[in-house]
Amino acid sequence: MKSFRDKIAAITGGGTGMGRALAEQLAAEGCHVAICDVSAENMAETRRLCEAKGTGVRVTTHVCDVSDERQMQAFRDALRAEHRTDCLHLLFNNAGIGGGGSVLVDDRAEWERTFGVCWYGVYYGTRTFLPLLVAAGGRDQREQENETRLETPHQLRLRVAFDHEWNLPSE
Repeated sequence: MKSFRDKIAAITGGGTGMGRALAEQLAAEGCHVAICDVSAENMAETRRLCEAKGTGVRVTTHVCDVSDERQMQAFRDALRAEHRTDCLHLLFNNAGIGGGGSVLVDDRAEWERTFGVCWYGVYYGTRTFLPLLVAAGGRDQREQENETRLETPHQLRLRVAFDHEWNLPSE
């Protein structure tokens, strides 16, 4: 993609950290952005920062727990309505949490919450938004699926850091 101008991006975990930085950079490049997060307050700050770029892009926020498939579908439906579109150009399954703990002594619920956000969040995001990504590219869904990698936010961060450190071309 040579230009982000007038494209539409969805970012999970857009309230802070890397998600906020992605939203800001995309907005600065003229890309319309839909973010979701569990914190409305954090997303309001992200939206303010994006709008401060002065590019006139649409920035929408959606309270959403990515570990809940129905909430991800509601995020998709809100994006379609608020951005008046049936396609999506960029999807950043960025939401992630630390956690887990000891398998021997800690509560299983902590592990399940971590897997819910860090694995199912990526899976639900990809599954939910893939038809909109295909619609934007005009390509066969099977072909798009073959090129879509399911990476947890931690894997993506490591790959991006490695590519940057070694000056490798990004994909």
